[in-house]
Amino acid sequence: MPQQSLPEFVDAMEAAGLLVRVTDEKRVDELPQVMEDHPETAVLVEKITGCEFQFLANAYSNQDQYAWAMGCTKAETGQKMVAASEGRVKPVVADTAPCKEVILTGDDVDLTVLPMFLHHERDGHSYTDDNLVISKDPETGVYDWGFYRSMYRAKNERAFDMTCTSHRARINAQKAAAMGKNLEIAVVIGGPILDKLAALKGFPPDVDDFEVLGSFYGEPAKLVKCETIDLMVPANAEVVLECELMATEGWVHDEAPFGEFTGMYGGGLKHNVRAIVKAITYRKGGIFQYATIGGHHPWFTDNMLQLPAMEADLFGALKDSALDVLEVRADPGGLSNIAYAKIRKQGAGDAKQALAVMLGASKMAIPKLAYVFDEDVDIWDDHQIKWAMAFRFDPVRDTVILPQMNTMTVDPMIAKNDPPATISKIGFDCTIPWGDQWTQSDFQRSAAYVLGEPEGEVTAMSEDEITTEMESFITAAPRSWKDILEHFRGQHYRDVYRAFSTLRPRLGRVVEPPFFPYTFNEGSDFVGELTPAPPARVDRLHHES
Repeated sequence: MPQQSLPEFVDAMEAAGLLVRVTDEKRVDELPQVMEDHPETAVLVEKITGCEFQFLANAYSNQDQYAWAMGCTKAETGQKMVAASEGRVKPVVADTAPCKEVILTGDDVDLTVLPMFLHHERDGHSYTDDNLVISKDPETGVYDWGFYRSMYRAKNERAFDMTCTSHRARINAQKAAAMGKNLEIAVVIGGPILDKLAALKGFPPDVDDFEVLGSFYGEPAKLVKCETIDLMVPANAEVVLECELMATEGWVHDEAPFGEFTGMYGGGLKHNVRAIVKAITYRKGGIFQYATIGGHHPWFTDNMLQLPAMEADLFGALKDSALDVLEVRADPGGLSNIAYAKIRKQGAGDAKQALAVMLGASKMAIPKLAYVFDEDVDIWDDHQIKWAMAFRFDPVRDTVILPQMNTMTVDPMIAKNDPPATISKIGFDCTIPWGDQWTQSDFQRSAAYVLGEPEGEVTAMSEDEITTEMESFITAAPRSWKDILEHFRGQHYRDVYRAFSTLRPRLGRVVEPPFFPYTFNEGSDFVGELTPAPPARVDRLHHES
């Protein structure tokens, strides 16, 4: 899909039934409740009292929206992201863009031109959180962009949350500080889902994120130069904040708390880094986009953009590990801390290997809980997930625990004496166990059986005739009850069952899974056991004498 402007994207979402317009004028303090009232659809507020911007929220909040943007099903989203990110398409530079219609620099920089409000009652201040922060590696010049929230400090100053040690903007800032320099960053506000998905796909630090963006488009991304800093930004941006991140000061400024995507206040009051805003550029009468975070519907928030990104990371990593991965699912209820994978096992250790990969592969340091299932389990059906957990998982044999791994800093389970941003992670092998210690056919899914109509004409037989023929049929070879019913299809069922009753005293069962067929064996109900089963208080199937 070619690069979309945000107005084009809004129109497309509305046409697809994924967006609701609010035409009544709203005060800025009413915006949080508007978001809370529309958890499953995007919402566009057309008029805000005392503000020239429209307000867009919840526009990348659930897997239906991501699948729509990628043109696929929910189950295919992660795989499509992997395929879309494999190419590298160099961007092109445009002379200008709509985000240059208004340019504020110097004393004219005033962040209050944007809609500002207290989203959650314990927030430290007003936040913008649909921030795609663009920076360059000070050593290599390679572009990176990623999501970082920022808190209002003054009309030309913001505090950024950059506490995760694996995030590249933080790494770039620390590199700059080591050189005695601050870091130039550009904050892009507003963009279609495809841009967000491309930004979250994980890559090594030598990959230019704008070349990846072009791969998602299938054509070069159009960029435009900033006014006061040496950075490029996507030409479809609505608002751009050109900033100097004060890396040389260090992480010494207050930031937080904030109602996180977890639906809780994670992290408390943080020590973070501040930025000076040198310019604000935007489209006249533009759309201010906000990420719907927290509240009473945390499983329908814009931060759930992590879900397909994590699915893509894990699917790619499992594939690169030579595992036969079929699907990966990140469940909204797990808020990106739970992931499921469906694999086709080729060896006894594949499931445990898959768990190790899943717990350590994503650049976002998620998930905390990973589950692996066989190919016969629909991992998009929660009932099948729980069924496999209940009957294919042994806590002693099938649990993998990895201590002190990277995680999200907002997790309230991180203790004060833990290493920073680390927590233990756990994997659950919910696949059928490998080996002769288990009867593999016991794990086969039971299914309804329909005998069906007989083929052609059937001559009615008496009960005695059926009994005689059934005896010959079983004498020729051991037969399952299914075999017997199919052989006598079209005969009256009562005669078939009564004929079997006549033969039953002389019949035993062959100890041969999965059907354990009937055969003639007078004197014992079991055929094939080495010794008859003595009276016992144990189940011979599971306990050795």
